[in-house]
Amino acid sequence: MNDQNSILDKIITSKQTEDVSQFNPQDKVSSFLKLVSDKEGDILRRRYGLNGKREETLEEIGGIYGVTRERIRQVENLTLQKIKQAKEFNGLIQTVEGIISSFLHQHGGIMEEEYLFWKILSFCGDSEINRKSLSFILTRLLSDKFKKIKSDTIKPSWLLKSQNLDLLNKTHEALQKIFENENKPLGQDEILAKFKLTEIYKAESQWLKDEVVISYLKTFAKVSSNPFDEYGLISWGSITPKRINDKIYLILKKNGQPMHFTKIAEMVNKASFDDKKAYPPTVHNELILNDRYVLVGRGIYALKEWGYKPGVVIDVLTEILKSESRPLTRDEVIKKVMEKRMVKKNTILLALTNKERFKKLTDGTYTLNNPQ
Repeated sequence: MNDQNSILDKIITSKQTEDVSQFNPQDKVSSFLKLVSDKEGDILRRRYGLNGKREETLEEIGGIYGVTRERIRQVENLTLQKIKQAKEFNGLIQTVEGIISSFLHQHGGIMEEEYLFWKILSFCGDSEINRKSLSFILTRLLSDKFKKIKSDTIKPSWLLKSQNLDLLNKTHEALQKIFENENKPLGQDEILAKFKLTEIYKAESQWLKDEVVISYLKTFAKVSSNPFDEYGLISWGSITPKRINDKIYLILKKNGQPMHFTKIAEMVNKASFDDKKAYPPTVHNELILNDRYVLVGRGIYALKEWGYKPGVVIDVLTEILKSESRPLTRDEVIKKVMEKRMVKKNTILLALTNKERFKKLTDGTYTLNNPQ
């Protein structure tokens, strides 16, 4: 029985891939508009931006045709009705309905609009005209099959009209508890691993496949992702950074190694957290004033949580020699300092000549002059 189900799943997936790879929303809309007059088609194109331009208002279209906005509204509604009543309509809409239905079924009956559009348009191209065409089909031609919803806990999403939201809501509750307990951004694999330990997953694992959990995660209005594909609560600065400090921290965290402040500013702007531009002097000031960052070189900063400690090279040398149980060779000293500071070797050697702090032994090794 399991083998038969597996074969059936492969056949369905193959058919879905074939259908969606051949689907072009713009072309499909053109086919629908051929079922009505040129004037009727032009009004719909203008009204919904199906001509590749912005959506026009009822007043604007009425002005073009010399009629009232109410008359344009009547023509719009009558034209949509005319399309759906045409004998060719069912044949044209059947494949589109099948594509959308199969995606929704595969993802637990509901998908965030952006996620659904991305899935469908990944084959034909995620262009503005294709988005407007797909939106037109969903909102005006398939509104009896699919429903768009939005609430305090659900992002703008599409679902099957028969879909029950109980499982979605319980999944959202479990996901929120995971984030609250972890108190840090998580990748999708981490989220899935932790979710599989929850009571809701143990009770409903036959329905909560990985793609369903991820789809439910994307619909959750209290959760978002940062530019590095990590998820967390939208109230977190590490997810929706608003302050420059949060943006700097995220960039350094993602980079994983010290960076010059000008490079940090450049990467903040490339990440496109928002429309606010980061300027190098502003970034530098934040790095200087906030103790979560440590200067490790000329204009180069690291995260304090990486183990770096404030202080000049002499302070770093003192800390290293104090922590060792034996004197260190010159090469050992250089290596350990270079792990904590991005400085030239000569700078380290010059610091070692400070006889008040350091003593060079007869065998060439170094130790503290007056160890405490």
